[in-house]
Amino acid sequence: MNPVRNIVRDLVERRLWPVALLLVVAAVAVPVYLGRSSSDDGAGSTPTPAHTAQVTKSSKAAVSLDETADESRGAGKASNPFKQQHVPKAAKADTSTSTGSGAASPSNTPASGGSTPSGGGSDSTGGTTPAAPTDNTPKTDVDVSHVSLHLGPVGALVTYKDVARLSALPSAGKPLFVFTGVLKDGKTAVLLPSSTVQIGEESDVACKPSNKSCQKLELEQDDTVFFKLAGDATGTEYQLDVISVRQKSGGSAKATAAALQRHSNAGAATLRDAHVYGSSEYKGAADYRWLPDQGVLDRVPEHGTGAAAASAGDAAAALPGLPVWHWRDN
Repeated sequence: MNPVRNIVRDLVERRLWPVALLLVVAAVAVPVYLGRSSSDDGAGSTPTPAHTAQVTKSSKAAVSLDETADESRGAGKASNPFKQQHVPKAAKADTSTSTGSGAASPSNTPASGGSTPSGGGSDSTGGTTPAAPTDNTPKTDVDVSHVSLHLGPVGALVTYKDVARLSALPSAGKPLFVFTGVLKDGKTAVLLPSSTVQIGEESDVACKPSNKSCQKLELEQDDTVFFKLAGDATGTEYQLDVISVRQKSGGSAKATAAALQRHSNAGAATLRDAHVYGSSEYKGAADYRWLPDQGVLDRVPEHGTGAAAASAGDAAAALPGLPVWHWRDN
């Protein structure tokens, strides 16, 4: 028997033929429906000129301005997205400052009619262009001294850059020298040695008044001094080099004043105590005076002030400047 007929007879006997019919109809209808949907989508992807014109017209209408709106409430004119819509009220202290005729622009140039900042120039529209900040601090023509040294055992020198005035070297605990400052010539550094320093004859500069009784050293750039320490059983030889002595403008008056007052409290105390207690140490300090307004040292005349003084105090008052251990007029 034909298998197809057997299937049909079974479906009829079991009353399943309506289901089979629906499956056949669905198998034919679904592909046909899907095919028509694809063709409709392809045709719809290309807009017609009429449809494009309608969309353009609708878009233009969506952004049209309502010119009848109340501008005072922020509606009507197109707003700037970079402008702050809510501007806080100005402080009362600023009420004297004139304001511009229009809203502030987000650009670097304020709107026309605005107040002119100090130093700024106005443009052609009446606006102002803020100028770069300038340093209005008064300048000074006083130069500040800078001294750098090498100090230590020969072959093991330590560098001391931009040494502060009145610095005890190599340390405040065991000072061998006190850097007192630079003379008025701007190129001679003055160092006061301790009584243990014994200057060698091979040095570039002799100590004053003599190498055997060394009280002060006046050194210029590139000068080298060799010395030993009294009582040192090892016989170690030490070296002192002046790397540089230079003067540089301090810039503003405030910066210059701060540079001129830069000093070491420990070294100042060392010289002051030696003077107050009449010590034999650092006697060379009495041969110089500190000129605080110029930031340099001046030699005391060898024959005094040139006039008879009633007392030591009167003689000191007749000298220029201050004792070297001072750093300001106090």
